[in-house]
Amino acid sequence: MEKEKLQEFAVRVSQANRSELVVIIYEAALASIAEGKKQLEAGEISAARKEIDRARGMIDELMRSLDMQYTISHYLRQLYIYSYHELCQGIALRQPELFSHAANVLEGLLPSFREIASQDDSGPVMKNTQQIYAGLTYGPNSLNETTDMNGNRGFEA
Repeated sequence: MEKEKLQEFAVRVSQANRSELVVIIYEAALASIAEGKKQLEAGEISAARKEIDRARGMIDELMRSLDMQYTISHYLRQLYIYSYHELCQGIALRQPELFSHAANVLEGLLPSFREIASQDDSGPVMKNTQQIYAGLTYGPNSLNETTDMNGNRGFEA
């Protein structure tokens, strides 16, 4: 995954509540799967393995964060296991089309988690982080990105 994409996810994580974190994990996993598929199709096995390992780690995190006292968690766990298995098989057998099976499962679930996140008005999980305001300005022959990070860094006394 490109450095800029990773930085975008990191910024979003620093400002996200619990529901938004799940959405971010889904989106990051889908981005890694797409990149892994692209790399495998290009014959870049080690780069593909790195991306698929990243996606598998995210799916593993989704599985471990399930609250198994709810019935739906058992169904979600089965879908995650299937997705994880397809990623493993795809990289082991060098069959990038298997990655699409995992991506289809995550893409099918993502809209529901986005809806949940839109209704969640709880605060960010990470406390004492910088609030980030970003914008773009135009200069002569250039596009400048500006970031204003007003906030308290470190420990509060």
